[in-house]
Amino acid sequence: MRTVPLAALVDRADLGLTVLVGEDALDRPVCWAHVSELVDPVPYLLGQELLLTAGVTLPDDLDAYVSGLVGRGVSALGFGVTPVHNAVPTDLVDACRAQGLPLVAVPPGTPFLAVSQAVGTALAEAQNAELRLLADSQRAMTRAAVRPGPVDGTLAALADALDCWALLLDADGEVLARTGGAPTPSDDLRALADRVGAGRGPRSAGTRVDGDHVVLTPVEHIGRRPSVLVIGRARSLSVADRAVVAVALALLALLRQDPDPAARLAARLVFGGDPADLLERLVGDSSFQVVAGAGEEHYERLAETLGTPLVDVLAEGFRAVVAAGSVTAPDLVVGVSAPATAAELPAAEREAAALLRRARATGRSTWAEEGTGIATLVDPASAQRFACRLLAPLAEQRSPSAGELVETARAWLAQHGNWDRSAAALGVHRNSVRHRMAHVERALGLDLSSAQHRTDLWCAINWLPPGWPVPEQSE
Repeated sequence: MRTVPLAALVDRADLGLTVLVGEDALDRPVCWAHVSELVDPVPYLLGQELLLTAGVTLPDDLDAYVSGLVGRGVSALGFGVTPVHNAVPTDLVDACRAQGLPLVAVPPGTPFLAVSQAVGTALAEAQNAELRLLADSQRAMTRAAVRPGPVDGTLAALADALDCWALLLDADGEVLARTGGAPTPSDDLRALADRVGAGRGPRSAGTRVDGDHVVLTPVEHIGRRPSVLVIGRARSLSVADRAVVAVALALLALLRQDPDPAARLAARLVFGGDPADLLERLVGDSSFQVVAGAGEEHYERLAETLGTPLVDVLAEGFRAVVAAGSVTAPDLVVGVSAPATAAELPAAEREAAALLRRARATGRSTWAEEGTGIATLVDPASAQRFACRLLAPLAEQRSPSAGELVETARAWLAQHGNWDRSAAALGVHRNSVRHRMAHVERALGLDLSSAQHRTDLWCAINWLPPGWPVPEQSE
């Protein structure tokens, strides 16, 4: 249950509350302000309320009245001055002081409704503060996780968000990473971490180290024993704080895995929340492209050159996610996918990898938007073999020549089979176009009324190597 400290109400000048008892207990949690004029309101209370009363039916036995409130767990009593009582009864003040129940006087100009609204406002502000804490810390940790030294960076961001120190211990109790202020783990702390990580005891544990509240939680890893995250600070963790820790655990679990390259890139895109939201915060756009490159490159250089922190450097090359239209890296030979949404990034990564193969063959970067569209996704050598094999029957043609047949077919296909437009493009009579295309169909054994055959012919024509046809050498 979300609560706010009693001090959040007492400190509001517009309410004018006066603390009569319990000035040293203003950290008491208040879940709501409840008004009751019953002689015995206890059956209708849940605990942690600020109970408001004007003393309309104040009982004679005030000690018993206060004792019932204390037993129910009421956080404080607010007494409204006038119209029933011109001052808070002295006996009530004495009873609250004797039993340790904070007592505040509500002045005549402050309606009980104003106090209730103030509690609601304070609760809403506390909720918003928790949401901001979670959002800001998630953003900081995910940014750290995609930069050099991701484990150390994630721990540092966690420590900054929660004002705590942090340690990451491996299965043997050795320190993998630590933040400033973190103590050297004692034998007792290592033993407790061993129990948490081994699963022989609780899945999380708490202790105290040099006066700090310390929490130990396992960081799960697939196929091997968990490491253990240890965090400590002067005050205990709230529900919102634990949500921040949960984000850190998810990040550390991903960062400590060793997945294949595609899985690693995908993991770095989705950890911490919705991929689109994460990408827009890191890259600053809602449309993205994947850049694939080969060779040994350093992360820092690539991140600076490509203008993105989302770079995954591997032994065989790199992959990066950039804002659409921002790739300007003339000194790199890369494959660049078409613009994609966050959900389309896995397909874009495969497209960029295919384009990279073509870029390496030609020695220049290849964009998905260039050339013949999806045709650029095919390996150049395989494409040329397919073209030469399909068009081989035309290679020995003399009248019309192979070149005339290929160019006629190119124009006819480009004009969607329109005879007149094809003839105009070639500068010949439409009957010549018909004659040549009939020759192509017979020689290649194709039915050009078939969409598949037209597609095969179009791709083959565009994949032909320079100088084709080349006469075969005699053996």
